[in-house]
This record gives sequence, structure tokens and C-alpha cells, in this order.
Amino acid sequence: MNKDQQGKLQQEVSQSNKARQLLDNPLFKEALNELKKLYAESLFNTGAKEQDTREKLWLAYNVVGKVEQHIKEILDTGKLAKKQLEDFRSSIKNQKF
Repeated sequence: MNKDQQGKLQQEVSQSNKARQLLDNPLFKEALNELKKLYAESLFNTGAKEQDTREKLWLAYNVVGKVEQHIKEILDTGKLAKKQLEDFRSSIKNQKF
């Protein structure tokens, strides 16, 4: 593993730590939940002739979920990167002895 690869993995670990902080942040959790609730309630309260409004609300609801999912993917990527770095460091340590 070269230095560029190690740097990329370390960056992924750093991003993962930031993602964990976001996902554990009560204000962030509340914001996501409130947005989902707001869009869902608004969606179900549209009239029969409000198709455009329903479509926009459905998109907004889904975007909130996609943002949350993307942050979780960053977290998972960082976990894998951390494991790769640990394995690499372990293999170097074992080679020295």
C-alpha cells in the first residue's frame, strides 16, 4: 500500500468520524425526523387535484432519506478503511519481527 492509498483511507476514516458525530447529534436526528414528519403529513393532506404538490412533497421526503443514507454510507466506508489500515499496519509489524 503506497502513501496515497494510506492517505485516502485515513481521509475516509476522518470523514466516517464526522458522519458518526452527525448521526449521533440529537439536533440532527430531530431535524431529519421533523422533516420526514412534515413532508409525510403534508403529502397525506393534499387534495385530489394537487398532483404537482404531492410529487414535490414525495421528492422532498425521499431526499431527506437519501441524505441520511449517504451519511450512513460514509460511516460504513470509513469502518472498512479503518479495518484496511489496521490490517496493513499489522502486516508491516509482523514483517519486522
